[in-house]
Amino acid sequence: MGNPDEKVLYLTFDAGYENGYTDKILDVLKKHNVPAAFFLVSHYMKSNPELVKRMFGEGHIVANHTNSHPDMSKVSDVEGLKKELLPVEDLYKNITGQDMPKFYRPPQGKFSEKNLTAAKELGYTEINEDNAKEVLEK
Repeated sequence: MGNPDEKVLYLTFDAGYENGYTDKILDVLKKHNVPAAFFLVSHYMKSNPELVKRMFGEGHIVANHTNSHPDMSKVSDVEGLKKELLPVEDLYKNITGQDMPKFYRPPQGKFSEKNLTAAKELGYTEINEDNAKEVLEK
């Protein structure tokens, strides 16, 4: 994406479960002073609050990947979306003491136009491979 002469890579990770690699990934990112974006589900955050604190503390974006990792193309109303996004926000606030950035990545890349409209009503920007550069540079 963007200027082909510019060597820029945007690293994003969707994290639903921890298999022992996140510490190592964070070590490499820190060693090379590389920021990344981590999209987390509730289960991950509950099971790994220290990793969430580390991601935040080391300057990475920690964003919303939903509460229960459903097919979001079937969740199109604001109330349904609130049930998936707000618990993750609350966990982040409890873990870090900060408000979660309003970025959202639908699980499995499944969404609908109604879903994206509802997310925007809640103040969220959906992140995907087409807009990651534009959004994450800000």
